[in-house]
Amino acid sequence: MITFVLCVLITMDMVGLTVTFELKLNNNERSCPVNMEQYQAHMGYTISEVGNLTNIDNAGLTLIRRKLLEHGVVVVKSQNLTRAEQVRFSGMLGQAVLLPPSFYSKDFEPGFPEIHRATNYWANGTWKGQDHCFGCDWHKDGDFQQNGYLASILYADEVVANKSATFFLDNCQVMEKVAKSTLQFLSKTVFTISVRDIPDFVNGSEEDFALFPVVKKHAGIYRHPGNGRECAFITNILVTESKRDLEAAWKDVVEKSPKYVHYWTTGDVVIWDNLAVMHRAGTKGLSGPGDRNPRMLYRTQTFLD
Repeated sequence: MITFVLCVLITMDMVGLTVTFELKLNNNERSCPVNMEQYQAHMGYTISEVGNLTNIDNAGLTLIRRKLLEHGVVVVKSQNLTRAEQVRFSGMLGQAVLLPPSFYSKDFEPGFPEIHRATNYWANGTWKGQDHCFGCDWHKDGDFQQNGYLASILYADEVVANKSATFFLDNCQVMEKVAKSTLQFLSKTVFTISVRDIPDFVNGSEEDFALFPVVKKHAGIYRHPGNGRECAFITNILVTESKRDLEAAWKDVVEKSPKYVHYWTTGDVVIWDNLAVMHRAGTKGLSGPGDRNPRMLYRTQTFLD
C-alpha cells in the first residue's frame, strides 16, 4: 500500500507566518525534508531589534525563539534588568524552571527561587575564593530533567568588560565533522543522568532529590524537536560503555565542534538552547574565574515546549 504524508513548512518573521503545504511519498522517516541551510549559522547571533527586554512584545519573543533555533546561542546587549524583570522575561519566553532550595546550597538569591547565581561572590557579599569555579567543565544545564528542551538565560549585572567569558560548542553541527567511529559509538550509547550526579547539587536534601525520582536517559544521537537537526549527546562521565571509546569520542566531539566564545560586558543577556549546545565558564585563558574582579551573572531557565 502506498501512503503519503502532508509536510507543513512554517517560516516566521517579524511580520507574520508563512505556511507551505506539500504532499510527499511516505517512504522513510525523513519523508518531510528539513531545510538545514538556515541552521548552519554561527552561534552568538546578536539580536538588536527587540530593544529593552522589559517591554518586549510577542513579535520580539517570536524573533528570539526563531533565532535560538537557527543559532543555538543568541545575545541581547545593553540591558538593565532587576531580578524581578529577568524572572518575568524568562516566564514570557517559556515555562520557568524552579529548583528546590537545597540545590542552591548557601548561594540562593533571596526572594527569587528562579535565579541561580553564577557569581564569584556569595549572596552575603564575601568572595568565593581563588579556586572557586562554577560550571568550568563542558556541560548542559538541566540534563537531569525529563523535559530536556530548555533554554538558559544568563544576565551580566556587573562584570569587568571583556575579561570573563562563557564558551559554547555546537552539538548538532558537529555531527558532520566527527569521525565515523564516534558516530558509531554515539549511535549505540545511552547516557543516564541522575539529579544526584550533578556536582552543584552535592548538598541537596533527600527530600529534594525525591522530587526527581526517575533517571534521565539520553540517546547518544537524537533529533532536535524544534528544528529536526540531528545532534549528539555526550558526557565524559556516567556511562557504562568502554572508557577508552568514551574518551576518544569525547575528545573528538570537543575538538571538532564549532565553538563560540562570549566575552561579557555589563548588560549582556545570553540565551542558549541546551539541546543544541554545551557550555562552560572561563576567562580569556580558558581557566576558571578566580580573581576578585566582579563576575556577577544571574541565570534563569525556561522550558521551551
